[in-house]
Amino acid sequence: MTKLFNGIQLLLIILITMFCGAVGLILMLIMFSPKPAMALFPKFWSRFIFFVFGVKLDIRNIQNTNKREASIYAANHASPLDIPAMFLSLPVPGYFISKMELKKIPLMGWYMTISGMIFIDRKNREKAMESMRKAGEQIKKGKNVIVYPEGTRSKTGVMQQFKRGSFIMAKESLLPIQPCAISGAYARMKSGDLICKPGTIVVDFLPRTKWDDQRYSSPEDFANKTQIQVSQALIS
Repeated sequence: MTKLFNGIQLLLIILITMFCGAVGLILMLIMFSPKPAMALFPKFWSRFIFFVFGVKLDIRNIQNTNKREASIYAANHASPLDIPAMFLSLPVPGYFISKMELKKIPLMGWYMTISGMIFIDRKNREKAMESMRKAGEQIKKGKNVIVYPEGTRSKTGVMQQFKRGSFIMAKESLLPIQPCAISGAYARMKSGDLICKPGTIVVDFLPRTKWDDQRYSSPEDFANKTQIQVSQALIS
């Protein structure tokens, strides 16, 4: 019975994902703008996923965010649920920096491309850095970007080393980093799992910071100190 219930849950998630991708794609093509779709469908999709899986969201310290200044939202990543958690938590539409492979997924990949999501080729360092620079220009124009500086989901729930790419972008463009600590997502659904345990996910917005020559010695130092900040805010 449990397997049947889980199968129904996954089927519903797949169907709603296809629906949101298709309708969002059509809406963007009709209106010649990604803004209406980005304002509506990511949050709708995320709420549906959390409803089906019985997951609640606890958003903390939202006052640390700033709607008037675009930012790089940097979060830890250990669960597929981190994505809907960030979509629902942000007070503004958020655009992910995603691996190039996701661009090839039918409907969702097309939706992500037209909506303005940023893709990086992690196999090519030069192309990846060029994508990060272009992302910096998009943020300057008002686009809020979500990054997972670990580069990939943690398989064990233990935070991995933050990579420097996002922090080079923040340094070169003088863009604010908004650290985000996501707690509870790994306990609900691990990387590779098809089953989700009901419960609560906490997203804690930590104080924003910008590159400071007096505070940081290098982008790596910026990344390391941000990682410590996020790590200390995680709830066991």
